[in-house]
Amino acid sequence: MEDDPDFGQVVVDHLGRMGHHAEHASNAPQALGLVDSFEPDIVVVDIRLPIFDGNSVAAAIGAHWTPRPGLIAFTSVVDEVDTSLFDAWLQKPATVAQVSTTLTDSLLRRAAAAGS
Repeated sequence: MEDDPDFGQVVVDHLGRMGHHAEHASNAPQALGLVDSFEPDIVVVDIRLPIFDGNSVAAAIGAHWTPRPGLIAFTSVVDEVDTSLFDAWLQKPATVAQVSTTLTDSLLRRAAAAGS
């Protein structure tokens, strides 16, 4: 979820090139609707969003979906991230390698946890 539609599309395109199917939401209500209908493995959330901030979105996802998808904060203001709500976080601007590594690590941790 990213409130800048151009940047959000860049992330979706990059994830597609990595072999992932991704959807973009530009605000919290859209994102929560996508989590409900799309059932993603991971949700990447910007912290500074219109309507609700990313911490509020992460808390809502954690409270309403079981099992909850992985949550990664993607923000320019890391000290605003409630780290208790997220599995990982990336600081903007992030390199393609950092995004790839964080997503891969998160997916692997989730797969290991599901297998144990």
